[in-house]
Amino acid sequence: MAKKKKTSWIVWLRRLTQTGFFLLFCYLFLQTVYHPINKAGRGVTFFFNLDPLVALNSWLASHAFVGAMLLSLVTLAVTFICGRWFCGWVCPFGALHNFFTSLRSGRAKQKLEVGGYNQWHKAKYYALVAFLVAALVGADVVGWLDPFSFFFRSLSTSIYPAMNKGLVALFTWIYDANPGVGPVRLTVVTEPIYGFLRKNFLAVEQPYYWGSLLIGVLFITSVALNFFRARFWCRYVCPLGALLGVVGKNPLVRLKKNEEKCNSCRLCLVDCQGGATPDNPLEWKPSECFYCWNCESDCPAQAISFTCEPKLEKKHNEPLVQVDR
Repeated sequence: MAKKKKTSWIVWLRRLTQTGFFLLFCYLFLQTVYHPINKAGRGVTFFFNLDPLVALNSWLASHAFVGAMLLSLVTLAVTFICGRWFCGWVCPFGALHNFFTSLRSGRAKQKLEVGGYNQWHKAKYYALVAFLVAALVGADVVGWLDPFSFFFRSLSTSIYPAMNKGLVALFTWIYDANPGVGPVRLTVVTEPIYGFLRKNFLAVEQPYYWGSLLIGVLFITSVALNFFRARFWCRYVCPLGALLGVVGKNPLVRLKKNEEKCNSCRLCLVDCQGGATPDNPLEWKPSECFYCWNCESDCPAQAISFTCEPKLEKKHNEPLVQVDR
């Protein structure tokens, strides 16, 4: 078997982009919540305006379309051309799942056994249909599983309050204990840190919510499931991913495989985040592909690439095979 290639530049670019959007979400989240730099309404709504599922749900439920949600049409337009790029490059909740997926241990053979497509991928499409039907009858329940809504709710009602309480308790204990370290007391170091956190991160008043524990458990469970299947939430649960999968089912940017170079090692499937079966171009599923470029980067034979071309149709019952010559 050929030696595995080094991580390609486009994978590093994707990781950098994901990290940037994740940090932007966290920063805007802090603009929206409780501490003194609150921007009164601005902030994380930018990501909700990018979300076509929120826009579609709003339109079906109220027949109203907020002007700011026009950004969601940009998301759909690029998805129509580039497939589910949004899940792999922009979504901050997806970036979090991507990070924990990267921490999975196990050999390539073990990952191959659970890395491909299965019928459970359809679950998110059933969830999408259920939420849209509910919107038609006036029930706004899409926020239960919409990734931005779920992520924001988990942060604001559970994760952030828990971090806030823990940090305040830690610095309070240090201040009360006031241990000495040689001639310098520890509070000389910790108090400036606490002052910075108090101004830029910690809540003015500790928030409490009913159901915080349940929401926190659901959030931690959704993250932990990445050790069971790569990006579990994105594969099987996310209704926004389902919507983008429908829109991007036949994108112009498509996977291409050079059959002459391919040695059937299937390493392209080991780090496939969506289970899109890149090892078999005839069965490749754009609706499940996050365009993470891991398959192209992992291929030791350099047999996989992505090209911009329309989908080729089968003719006279002949198999469709794309071969570079």
